[in-house]
Amino acid sequence: MKRTLKIFLILISTLAYSQNSSESEIFRKIIEQEIQKGVIDIYILCEKSKTTFDQKVFKEETILNVPKNILKEIEINGAKGKNEMWDSEIIELRNISHHINENCLTKKDAEGIFKNTKKTQNLIAISKPIFDNNYENCIVSITYWKFAPKLYGNKYFLKKVYGVWTIIAKYDYSGN
Repeated sequence: MKRTLKIFLILISTLAYSQNSSESEIFRKIIEQEIQKGVIDIYILCEKSKTTFDQKVFKEETILNVPKNILKEIEINGAKGKNEMWDSEIIELRNISHHINENCLTKKDAEGIFKNTKKTQNLIAISKPIFDNNYENCIVSITYWKFAPKLYGNKYFLKKVYGVWTIIAKYDYSGN
């Protein structure tokens, strides 16, 4: 019984580490993608909102041949999600690029920047990633605020390829 309990505890801690590690890797991958697109002076929103996932939209817009069981796992795991905050270790991104402003912002802080500067800004909100059960596939939403109250965004489908999270598709563009 004790041996079974120890194995169970090790398994749970391994899965928890895997999720946190994967979230951190995905966060960095998305930020690096934005910097490569030439976005400079990025502000990052501290909140990671719940990601929604619709298999029908995914299939129509990506035309990828992802197994149904993986899409179902992502859908189920997404329904369990909730709004959270990014861990402070993840947001410490000055070592990735000097284009990232030091502290993440709350929505109230972001609205203050827009109001005070009256200029276009580069504020990015990255949602909570939704994983399949094996942490090999992921959906994450990105929302861009250029000026208040205008928002636009899209979703990324990422896959772990040889141990590295890789962006496979960008889809579900929306804006207001």
